[in-house]
Amino acid sequence: MIELMVALAIISILAAIILPHFVRSRYRAYVAACTLNERNLATALESYRADNRSYPATLDVLVQANLGGQINKLPTCPSAPGVPYHYDTTAEMDNYTVYCQGYHSKQLPEHTVAGYPQYSAGSGLLAHP
Repeated sequence: MIELMVALAIISILAAIILPHFVRSRYRAYVAACTLNERNLATALESYRADNRSYPATLDVLVQANLGGQINKLPTCPSAPGVPYHYDTTAEMDNYTVYCQGYHSKQLPEHTVAGYPQYSAGSGLLAHP
């Protein structure tokens, strides 16, 4: 009986040590998926600009038929399902920034800041300031 209790204690201690690493890995996977979504949006935005000589006013234009967006559905942040990406463009429609409004800053506070990752036409990917 004592051997069984010792074995359970050892297993629970190992689980307590390993579990936070698995959780952190999951959140890092969310950030990687979020970055990939932003790059896909940037590719669609560049395709739209090649066809129309300016960036669209909103991201919704990218999913409308025959407008050059080539995406079927706007992605949402993997860390916060249902939270869309935020899109800002200049008044001249010659530059843009796409950024994540998800919960990365709460999940990995030591690595990210609210509003990041970001993707900009001029700067490319910005993981954090």
